[in-house]
Amino acid sequence: MSKQISKELWQKIEEEMASGWVGVKFGYKGHEISICRVNESESKTCLQVYIDGVIKGEWISFSAENSVSDKAPEVLTDVWCQKSKSIYSPSKKAKLIKAYGKRALKKALPDLDDKKIYYVPHFSKASVLCRQYKKLEGLEFIDAYFLKSEDSGAAL
Repeated sequence: MSKQISKELWQKIEEEMASGWVGVKFGYKGHEISICRVNESESKTCLQVYIDGVIKGEWISFSAENSVSDKAPEVLTDVWCQKSKSIYSPSKKAKLIKAYGKRALKKALPDLDDKKIYYVPHFSKASVLCRQYKKLEGLEFIDAYFLKSEDSGAAL
């Protein structure tokens, strides 16, 4: 059974991920979870999450529930960032309500207030990633570029 990651180690991980180019590896349910800072655009970076060293487009299916296909690893929903988007934008809702009225619109479009949930393999901030990962039972710290071997051994 793996040991819990200490509070001090979580602080070091979060500080380092927030400050620079990092490489952190975790073990979770038999998969290796790698986190690296990558360029999202010319002037913006993000923390990219790889499962067993890869990100595959076949893991995403917009026709499936939660936009995750059957080919995706079981840990995908735990380690990727969950996003949601309203099916109808606020301006579109306002126009429809003005045209048809609230009651008629609710009968015609019962999914008016529903949201579509999907997962992306990147996090914009280290604090968001750490907050999500702290909740994972069985998460093991494997390696980080910024920690010496005696630091990681003592923290586990």
